[in-house]
Amino acid sequence: MHSSRFGFRSTLADCRLAWLVPLGLAAFFAACSTGGDASEGPADTDGGAQGGGDSGGSDGGGDGDGAKSDAAGGAAKTFVPACGDKKPCATGKLCVDGVCAPEPSAGAKTTLRDPSKDHTMAAEPLDLSCVGVDLATTLKGLPTDKTATVWGRVDRFGGGGITSAVEVAVFRATDFHPEACAGIEDPADAQACFRDDSKVGKPLATAVSVDPTGAKAAGLDVVSAKKDDEECEIGVHLQCPSGFVCDKVSGFPKCVAGHGVYAIEGLPLNTPLIFRSRAVDPKNANGWHDSYTWNVVLLAGALDAKGETTQPSKYLNKETIRFNPTIVGEGQWQLVPTTIGIVGGIYEGDGVIGGRVRDCGTAKRRSWPVADAQVGLGVAPEGLSYFNDSELDPVPAKSAVSTDIIGRYAAVGVPAGPNRVAATGRVDGKVVSLGSADVVVIPNALVIVSFPGLTPHNTK
Repeated sequence: MHSSRFGFRSTLADCRLAWLVPLGLAAFFAACSTGGDASEGPADTDGGAQGGGDSGGSDGGGDGDGAKSDAAGGAAKTFVPACGDKKPCATGKLCVDGVCAPEPSAGAKTTLRDPSKDHTMAAEPLDLSCVGVDLATTLKGLPTDKTATVWGRVDRFGGGGITSAVEVAVFRATDFHPEACAGIEDPADAQACFRDDSKVGKPLATAVSVDPTGAKAAGLDVVSAKKDDEECEIGVHLQCPSGFVCDKVSGFPKCVAGHGVYAIEGLPLNTPLIFRSRAVDPKNANGWHDSYTWNVVLLAGALDAKGETTQPSKYLNKETIRFNPTIVGEGQWQLVPTTIGIVGGIYEGDGVIGGRVRDCGTAKRRSWPVADAQVGLGVAPEGLSYFNDSELDPVPAKSAVSTDIIGRYAAVGVPAGPNRVAATGRVDGKVVSLGSADVVVIPNALVIVSFPGLTPHNTK
């Protein structure tokens, strides 16, 4: 990993430390949010929650630092658009919601991919009706007085051990205050501040994931088509028991233990949330980095179908919804920047943004991945990476300049503070905006944000 950016690049540090106004995250989202809505669809998936996503041409994509201190009083400001009517982007880039995103080449063809058919090209067109619709508008009028139990597995981006002994904490977005940690120059102190709930805000609830072999004892087992060590369909993890994945063992796909499982009761529906995953095992053998999933909304209309194949045994016939938060290990943290040629890795105090580009979805289906989309950030990262077409392959494809068939992107070495991610595509020969999403980058952490559609369609 790089040495601290603060020790060697003070000019950059000065413009990146003061990054949020005292109004807090609620005002930040109200001013900048560009998320959208996506309707529920097929019942063969595990993503019952809106928001978040899975992480997974090295062009930073932004012009300008995007965050500046107030010389008059030292007060911090929110994300400053890098482009606009009076500030055009450089040649080859397009201004999307204040972000200079790459302009797709004339030969590019952005396509919608159908997850139910092995991510082949969808028969229907991209739905971009949610582009430019903010989250508050999307949720307006939906009741917020109901709760449900959220459950699932702690996913991981890339390699690493079983994700047990990981604390999953859930914050109401309006109660999460990253501005409390602004201006802390030492990366270790800044990271400690973000881990201190007395400073950033008290979570609604927490749970610690258990080893999948203990799922039944914890009441988190779900009746599955396959059993432990039984042959399965590669990549279709829902065939396997809770926390198990279908992976190759001695050349044959079998159900093997892969992820810790968790459940949290009493979380509010139709309410913007932030999920934080962090190791609580003091040994932390995998070097897990704190990871945040941004703008998760548990929709009342997306609750699990009631039954033993869709709900944990402890919560049969109750209100439940499945959502898999993500965490990233040190190995993957080093792999991505090394693969795309960032010498020395990620600076201490910087972070990573990862996620997927998806369309908006329709009344009949969830939002689906968008292939051959190009991503830009308002505050430029050191590197932007895309991936191969396999869900099982977390290694960046060095020659790739756009999202793969599952829509993945990852920006590494991103300065801490408010940022905006935007995407462009070429549809029917025309360059179009694929929307944007606002996020706060947290030191030494992965932040997951997917857009414009907010409901993942996964097979795990």
